[in-house]
Amino acid sequence: MADSPQTQARKMMVTLIREARDAGWARVKAECKPDMSVTIDASMADPEGGDDFLTEDLKMG
Repeated sequence: MADSPQTQARKMMVTLIREARDAGWARVKAECKPDMSVTIDASMADPEGGDDFLTEDLKMG
């Protein structure tokens, strides 16, 4: 039984991100839209600035 197009796209994105990280890319973000267009945002260096808060500050309640 063949995978649905959504499952195929998800598997492709997982593989792309895994391979990019294994190759040493610092940041990889990939988006596959319903029309099957793909947007990839990748960088070999972390962006300057970062967030102005720490993970510990994100507690709820």
